[in-house]
Amino acid sequence: MTSEKHMMVSVIMLAYNHEKYIAQAIESVVNQQTNFPFELIIGEDCSTDKTAGIISVYAKKFPNIVTVLSSESNVGITANETRCLEHALGKYICYCEADDFWCIDSKLQMQVDFLEKNPDFGLVHGDVNHYFESTNTTEKDVNKSQNSTIPSGDIYEFLMLPSHSIKTMTVCYRRSVFDKYYFQNQEIRAKKWFLVDISIWLMIAMHSKIHYLDETLATYRLLNESMSRSKNPHKIYEFHQMISEIRHYFLAKKSVFNETKKQIEQESAKSLFYDSYNLKNKKLIRDANLQLMKLDYSLSFKEKFMYYKTKFLT
Repeated sequence: MTSEKHMMVSVIMLAYNHEKYIAQAIESVVNQQTNFPFELIIGEDCSTDKTAGIISVYAKKFPNIVTVLSSESNVGITANETRCLEHALGKYICYCEADDFWCIDSKLQMQVDFLEKNPDFGLVHGDVNHYFESTNTTEKDVNKSQNSTIPSGDIYEFLMLPSHSIKTMTVCYRRSVFDKYYFQNQEIRAKKWFLVDISIWLMIAMHSKIHYLDETLATYRLLNESMSRSKNPHKIYEFHQMISEIRHYFLAKKSVFNETKKQIEQESAKSLFYDSYNLKNKKLIRDANLQLMKLDYSLSFKEKFMYYKTKFLT
């Protein structure tokens, strides 16, 4: 086994009932071409389908790369990711969820080369393709196709704005920064949103620079149901409240320009407004409307109509 001293990258993959996708995800990692050793740690969380069996085949085929952490019962996403990170030996950490896959076999080499040459940068990420499971279609080079400008350098303020500019499956970050400021931070570990990706990116951005690599590195599979893409209005409300809590936590830790703070507050209140409407919750939408009024936000015609409709809810 490669020693901790020489392991360059640990790739974390969480797996639960991913039999349709797991082989493609694993192959995109083990086929990486590098001049350094890397490991793939798969947290197999007591799947009820054929996921574990598929993983076992790859673990036997690539014993020097693949390590499997299994469960006798389902431990959940946070506990699963925590044990994988605790087991990881790499100087750098990457993620490839079991339903996503990397697009190019030089991903790890490019990212490690950059981080090795630029010690003031704690994280590097890139562009993605979006695969829509419901329509079996792919939007290629999402940032390029949408003309998104993703800055590099000191981007904490940029990350605080409502966006999803860093895609988890494209990330490679410096383990030392993550451990010191996030993973070993007991205040963070006590949060219900511990290990939610945006909280990791913000903490790294507080203490180092972040680089955007203008290359399409991975394909993100947009499933019909996920934490951030759900048809259940209660789940979407809880997800948005969690993101709002994360941003307010970091607002209290490091100040931003007043205009940025106002935009964060407005987006949080707008999220609450729309979620309250979908939940048909009269009190919540009144609270959201009051927040927006205090922030000098004028409701659009559509939003005024939505607010008017809630008055007739029983």
